[in-house]
Amino acid sequence: MRRAFSITELVLSLALFGLISLLVFSMLLSGARSFTVVMSRGTLQSELSRILARLQGEVRRSSASLVSVVGGADREVDGQSRHGICLSSLKDWRSPASYDAEGAPLWDEFILYYASLQTPGRLLRHTYHPAGAPFSQPMAGLSAATHLLDQGDGETAVLAQHVEEFRLVYDAGSAVLEGSLKLRRRAGRTPEGNRVNEERVQAFCRLRLNNP
Repeated sequence: MRRAFSITELVLSLALFGLISLLVFSMLLSGARSFTVVMSRGTLQSELSRILARLQGEVRRSSASLVSVVGGADREVDGQSRHGICLSSLKDWRSPASYDAEGAPLWDEFILYYASLQTPGRLLRHTYHPAGAPFSQPMAGLSAATHLLDQGDGETAVLAQHVEEFRLVYDAGSAVLEGSLKLRRRAGRTPEGNRVNEERVQAFCRLRLNNP
């Protein structure tokens, strides 16, 4: 003859099932938080690599004598540098008309990279086409103002939304540029769930400009 469950056994079974379910849910929640942190870090690292690759390519092609770096105390937020750099460039690198008879570039464009002063900051890239091309002098009008220059013509692109630091040092004598870019973004909570977690990634570069 089969014996039915008593009320006490049923309550104990439900309590044990609830405890096991709670443990499983806690493990899944912790794993989800860890996954969010890892994904956030990976996204920042990918963004950082993409920005540096673009900046490095344009720095190496620029003229060493036409580089301008904007820094100083007016370009700092909470002790973190938010510098800017203006580089010479060409509208069309493939066009024969962009070079003189000896193959030297006839610079007809300026490219400005700069970090805004918001918290968090943004890294922007803007192109300028002032009168007077081909250029033989650095771009005039750069300052430590929030936007560095009026928008004017050209195009503006936002390269990053989570900039904590963009620091640049240029040695005109050796034509070497040293820079660092740091990104920071809130990634959610830690697996323990007891505090907000922020991810930071940082990269350094040292570049020599090839064109005089």
